[in-house]
Amino acid sequence: MSDGAMQEIESYLRRLRAALRSLSPEEAEDIVKEIGSHLRESAGTPEGAAENVAAVLERLGSPTDLASRFTTYSMARKAERSGSPWLALRTIFRWAALSVRGVGALVISLAGYGLALSFLLAGLAKPFNRDRVGLWKLSDPAGSWSLHLGFGAAPEGKESLGWWIVPLGLGLGLALLWLTARFGLRSVRELRRTLEVPVSDAGEEKDS
Repeated sequence: MSDGAMQEIESYLRRLRAALRSLSPEEAEDIVKEIGSHLRESAGTPEGAAENVAAVLERLGSPTDLASRFTTYSMARKAERSGSPWLALRTIFRWAALSVRGVGALVISLAGYGLALSFLLAGLAKPFNRDRVGLWKLSDPAGSWSLHLGFGAAPEGKESLGWWIVPLGLGLGLALLWLTARFGLRSVRELRRTLEVPVSDAGEEKDS
């Protein structure tokens, strides 16, 4: 391999190692070694090494972009194995920076958790603010009707659910929490299948 090609590889690996600082040192070093091995194997003959290495580096993308894909992939793998909804949500946040599908998954996740929290708060707050927490049927000046869930001053109208809001709020809130968590874990499984990272079969077996 020519000296120029070797310098290009070493420079790329140094920047990649720095960009992988959010991963554990062991995991980052495994990735750097794997990419380094891939680059050296692709160099070929000394005469064409510079061109071959340049072509591979272009396919890999910048060290920062490659590190971001590896970090997201690693988070998705850990979330899938642990079943942690929190880690799945963090992974979806990273996915949203990479693709439109990630943005969609993030919007659905945030909406699900937001609605779940609203229902849970309504169920939990009713015993302490029974006159101000509930589901009211309101009439507007036009004579139409709408449903309003409020925690502030009691609106004018008829409170429709009464104490039923406690079991309904808790039940719907917990159900939405579970469904949103399942959606998040399914999303990270999809992310692992679609995210393109140069991971060898041997590396996957070691991590399994």
